[in-house]
Order: sequence, then structure tokens, then C-alpha cells
Amino acid sequence: MSNIVQLKPNDTYELELVKRSLIGLRSCYPKFEEWFNEKVYPNVSKSRRVFLATHNGIFSGALILKNTSNEKKVCTLFVNENNRFNKLGTDLIRIASEELETYKLPITVSSEVHDVFSNAESFNFYQTDKRKNMYTKGVDEYLGYILFHNPDRTLHRKIL
Repeated sequence: MSNIVQLKPNDTYELELVKRSLIGLRSCYPKFEEWFNEKVYPNVSKSRRVFLATHNGIFSGALILKNTSNEKKVCTLFVNENNRFNKLGTDLIRIASEELETYKLPITVSSEVHDVFSNAESFNFYQTDKRKNMYTKGVDEYLGYILFHNPDRTLHRKIL
């Protein structure tokens, strides 16, 4: 079972761990490191929420949310390949739904990982648009949302 914690501004080691663990996203998002340093770090616990998932003390996933009065969305949802298909992604989506106070979670998905998303039945990803070269030349971005269905509504303490 994974342990998921929300990071605070003074959790510098853990925030750096998240950034280093997600550095591979530069292939889809070349300015990932710059975005993390300029948008995420300074706004942790303000407009950004960062969650770190570990399993037996080892990085297993991360969730980064944008939560402002004008925009609520999933910025980053990542589950380490070794931890896929064990409900960690569903747990992170549940947290996103609670934090953003909605069952309809806006997200943009790179064509490089779209297959992983579209095959994960519990994610219920619905595409609303497709844009070429949005972040990376020659890479499509699928805009849409995840419709989170949770039969156990008691978990949604903020929504109900």
C-alpha cells in the first residue's frame, strides 16, 4: 500500500524528490524544470497542491494541482511504472477530486502517454480537443477531463 502526503513549502527535500523523479517529463514538456521552479515551488500550499506517493519509502507517484479561483486542474499526474494497476492512480484522482471539489477534473495529456491514460478504465478520460505543438514541436496534446466516479461518496468530505 502506498503512502500519500501533501507537501508543504518547507518540505524542500520532498519537493526536490518530486521534481527529480518527474524530470523524465521533459521529453513531453521541455520546460518542465523551469515550470516547476517558477510556478510550483513558490506556490506550494497557495495556488499549487503537491502530493507525493511512496511505497516502502520509495517514490511511486506524484500529483500536482492548480487550484485558484479562476482555474482548477490537474497539472501533473504520474504513477511510477512499477506501481501501476494497484489503485494508486485512482487514489491520486480521488485526492484531486476532493482538493478541487469536483468530479470533473480538467487535464491535458501528451500523445506520448495518451495510450496509458486511455487504457486505464478507472480514469475515464474524455477528450474535448487536440492541439499540435502546444508544449513540444511535433507532439499532440489531448485536452479534456477525467470524470471521477466514486461509488463510496463518503470519501468526498469537501464535495458533499
